Amino acid sequence: MVHTLNRPPRSISPWVVGGLIFAAAYLVIVGFAMRKKFFKQAEAALPADLPKALKLWKAAHIIGFCFAIDLAFFGSVLKFLGSNWLVSGIFFGLSLVFLLLWRPRQLAYSPMQPAM
Repeated sequence: MVHTLNRPPRSISPWVVGGLIFAAAYLVIVGFAMRKKFFKQAEAALPADLPKALKLWKAAHIIGFCFAIDLAFFGSVLKFLGSNWLVSGIFFGLSLVFLLLWRPRQLAYSPMQPAM
């Protein structure tokens, strides 16, 4: 038997929904901060140490993708608990927005050294 997500709507505690909203906001804030930190470290390490810069660049993208996917996971949790599609869909939509916003980017590197 195949499980469908058309479960009958149930009453979910506002504390659960509020907790997931708080956790989602925390993930977005930490995601922005961690990505920014790792990108700055990667740009600083780029001229001297290419393998380290690539590891930091990759870590920044993995963190961003994991945090964006966590938002979709929260939407799935709410749907399995019996929430309606509107509430779960907001989490799914935010996940898609952050996956598109945090897409892979190139490292900003210029081989030209500034003149003294």
